[in-house]
Amino acid sequence: MVVNADARTPGAPDEFSADTSEGVRGNAANVVARSHPGAGGHVSAASESAPQTLFEFDPASGAIFWSDQRARERLLGDAAAETREALASLIVGGPITEREAAFDGSVQSYWCEYRLIGANGAPQWVEERGGWIGGSNSGRLIGILRSIESDKQREKELAWLASNDDLTGLLNRTNVRARLDDFLKDAQRRGRRGVYLLAGIDDLGAINADFGFEIADEVIVEIGARLNSVLGPGDHIGRVAGTKFGILAVDSGSESQRELATRLMNVVREKVVETRRGAVAASICIGAVNLPDDAENALGAMARAEAALDQAKSFGRSSWSSFSEKTETVSLRRRNSHMSDVILTALNERRIRLAFQPIVSDLGETPSKHECLIRMRAEDGREIPAPDFIPVAERLGLVHLLDRRVLELAVNTLATCPHVHLNVNVSMETVKDPVWAEGYLAHLRAHSNLAKRITVELTETQVIDAIDVSIEFVSEIKKLGAMFAIDDFGAGYTSFRNLKALDIDTLKIDGSFVTGVSSSRENQLFVRTLLDLARNFGMKTVAEWVDNEADAMLLKGLGVDYLQGYLIGKPETNPTWLPSGAPNEVPSAAARAASAR
Repeated sequence: MVVNADARTPGAPDEFSADTSEGVRGNAANVVARSHPGAGGHVSAASESAPQTLFEFDPASGAIFWSDQRARERLLGDAAAETREALASLIVGGPITEREAAFDGSVQSYWCEYRLIGANGAPQWVEERGGWIGGSNSGRLIGILRSIESDKQREKELAWLASNDDLTGLLNRTNVRARLDDFLKDAQRRGRRGVYLLAGIDDLGAINADFGFEIADEVIVEIGARLNSVLGPGDHIGRVAGTKFGILAVDSGSESQRELATRLMNVVREKVVETRRGAVAASICIGAVNLPDDAENALGAMARAEAALDQAKSFGRSSWSSFSEKTETVSLRRRNSHMSDVILTALNERRIRLAFQPIVSDLGETPSKHECLIRMRAEDGREIPAPDFIPVAERLGLVHLLDRRVLELAVNTLATCPHVHLNVNVSMETVKDPVWAEGYLAHLRAHSNLAKRITVELTETQVIDAIDVSIEFVSEIKKLGAMFAIDDFGAGYTSFRNLKALDIDTLKIDGSFVTGVSSSRENQLFVRTLLDLARNFGMKTVAEWVDNEADAMLLKGLGVDYLQGYLIGKPETNPTWLPSGAPNEVPSAAARAASAR
């Protein structure tokens, strides 16, 4: 049975405070063991070197005999502990019932923990365990007394760290969230009001860069202490992220938001922060949320405070913003969330479609080459153009799914239409992701008989940003018999070495140099240069955005191989050459066999 002679619950160590001159350093998640006993890496050594000693109790005389006097002195100092009564008198809170029962012989063995007046006259935690040996007339109680002070100290520290930030000594994110939830539940029951504020330090990265992480940590600690100094006794503050503090001001309303935010900003910026490497000027921005009006739970309050803080930062240093339904960041997040649902639903319901724009070698030619342009049909039947959903898909990580669907639709079209050649666009996000890139290539491998009629396009600027993975990806699709084109060529700065390494089949000249080329000498000179470059590398060329006959005639005269643009044909989702049901329906085996011939 374990007996705690001191019933007080261990609390935060006395050594912990907002002053971290002896604390953990490193806001880049570097952890350094604290110097006080039982902390961090010191606990193992402390446990191993904890003083302990063996004793023997003679029930006939009541005497206690110690096996190691030096160890006894380390534990008890000069205190007299040669009798049962003398040792019991050192126990904080008086004798322990279960221990006394063992000494009386009522139980065979025992184990307890208690606080004992130690060698320095201060209470310390010890563990005592023992048992009886020998017969009824010559029995002896053998016990072991061991210091567990360092273990108890470490337990206190761990309990403290579970609720507090180890750098600033303030509450941690988990505890701030718990306090928020508790307040919101109480506010709904009792009609209380409050404000949650998120304070973010302005441009701490510059302090890290100029002075180092340790000085940046000093700034974080000092700002936390300053913010805490202006709060009321019932308010709570914690460090909820590396450079952000969450503040719950209880019994405050919207009318006091501005006053509180101003006080918090002023207490930070009114004087410089003195550090070991000199004075550092600091400031904060604040996002505020009224409770419970603007949030029903802690997660909602914290998310909306983030949105308000983002908006405050857009105003500049030392700014604050109160959350409202019009908060721009929240509006953007909601639009993104809505569009995410729209895209995924459209994929599941097969409302992602292809629009085919013809590519010809000369005017009047019946097109056999087409570029596949992605479109999305809304639930009400409207066609949603790519610019309305592709950027969101890229931000949300959904563009991989769209790339794969475009390839599937293109393959279905090729299987149905044996005399068509298609260009498909792929995003660099897919190319850079090993899993999605392999999935894309695997689909091509599974239809290798159709790959020779596919040209995969990447924009020049994307290729430049990730040239190594682009080269590898292009090499793989070329092995399958597919061709590769650089789109929007001329918009970036591709080197001759990269052009050669990429093994490009086609350069698609950026439309900004094609539109109005017949009346622009500068564009004519640029197009001539690109054509000479392409010919020297053995590449075909496509001029995009061709929208009038004069430009088309000039481009052909300069030597452009293919023309693409509204003059040639607008993108169509249901061109006359496409059989009914294609390409959303998977072609039959007979159709696939016919297309392969």
